[in-house]
Amino acid sequence: MTQSEKRQHWTNIVFKQHESDLSIPSFCKQHDINYATFHYWLKKLKQTDDAQVAHQVVMNDPPSFSGEMVVVHLPNGLRAELPTSLSSVQIQTWLKALQ
Repeated sequence: MTQSEKRQHWTNIVFKQHESDLSIPSFCKQHDINYATFHYWLKKLKQTDDAQVAHQVVMNDPPSFSGEMVVVHLPNGLRAELPTSLSSVQIQTWLKALQ
């Protein structure tokens, strides 16, 4: 598993824990996840963007419009549907968060 895949995997796990409304110890026990490993990744994912590398978003095809939405396909495999009413700053913020 690449570092990017690991990061995405643990991002999903942390999100699921947050959405579950379970405490971290309960969530880890219920999902057979090592508590220390969960905290390691939680801390790693919360690190500032200063240490992260920005990647250019390459769009091979023109963006697809679905009503008032623009669909963006990111190099990491994510697909984002963003409202066309967003400002350029908001779009940049979303793209940075999804990398």
